[in-house]
Amino acid sequence: MGCLRRNKFFLFSSLLSFWLLFLVILFVYSPARGQSRLKLQQYNLNPARELELLKKILVFERSWKESRADTLIIGLLYQKSYPVSAWTVEDWLNLEPSPAEDNFLGKVRLILKPLDLDSEESTETLLLAAGVKFIYLPPLELSSRPPLLPELLRNCEKLKVGTFTAVPGYAEAGAAVAFIFEGEKPQIVINLEAARAQGMNFSSQFLKLATVRKKND
Repeated sequence: MGCLRRNKFFLFSSLLSFWLLFLVILFVYSPARGQSRLKLQQYNLNPARELELLKKILVFERSWKESRADTLIIGLLYQKSYPVSAWTVEDWLNLEPSPAEDNFLGKVRLILKPLDLDSEESTETLLLAAGVKFIYLPPLELSSRPPLLPELLRNCEKLKVGTFTAVPGYAEAGAAVAFIFEGEKPQIVINLEAARAQGMNFSSQFLKLATVRKKND
């Protein structure tokens, strides 16, 4: 009888310990995730609208049409260690149609390809291996790696890879195209100097519709 009581007590103690551990884990990790989600919202990101705008912009961009390829690869850069960028790219990938559906720009198939900046490869090697023509820049954690963005943009100029983003500060740093979601109508900002350096060639008709800035404006 005493043995049975001890077994019941041991079982109760084990269950109690498990639930206490679960509550501790929930308390410790949930705020961090919540804060990251809140930080994501502060960027005014809208992946569905951004993809729609990108497709419209590419109609007026000539450089990618010169190759006459039947696919156009768009690299979605992110840092696996930084939830804000990882979740942003996850939202982008959720927009990609299933294999049974089409994601075309005219007769050219668009391919969204995630590229992890936390990999051991250099940014130049990463872009070359992916075969991208354009890349998307989500919010990045740059405090621990300040040279990352300048290095990435230099390689985009070297490899003639166009850049676009929804983070306004990145256009000032040298990204070619920025989508600004303030108010009812999104604003398209073109860093013309950066766009030309990255090999992009916009029609004059499109430039009249966008907000054009020089690199150091």
